Amino acid sequence: MKTDIDIKDDIYSHIKGSGLAMMVSGQLSKTLRPDKSTAEDIVISMLANVNRQIQEAFVNINIYVADLQKGTQFVENTIRLRELCTASSELLEVGRGEGYRFSLDEQRVLEVPGSNEHVINNKLLYKFAKS
Repeated sequence: MKTDIDIKDDIYSHIKGSGLAMMVSGQLSKTLRPDKSTAEDIVISMLANVNRQIQEAFVNINIYVADLQKGTQFVENTIRLRELCTASSELLEVGRGEGYRFSLDEQRVLEVPGSNEHVINNKLLYKFAKS
């Protein structure tokens, strides 16, 4: 069985050094987003981890994108969101490693409450075959 930390390590290794990681202005993190960050950060977090014959887990890969200011309002940066949605879906569509594989289950763009930014939420289904 892999722990949540092991699974986040696998996903981190897949993203680190990739074109997606190079595209963003911020950091790639397995724990928390840097405090008060306004950069395009990528944060990996666990949703569920079920231990069966084939271990299954759901993992979130969140990419934060600042909104654009239009007069006194802030609106989503659709051009940048589209670029990062495309890059993340290409990178995360399917991945493999030693004993595991993952696939992109769902991708959504959501407003971040209380902040002038949106987040691209990439939900992965991670499977590990025990030997």
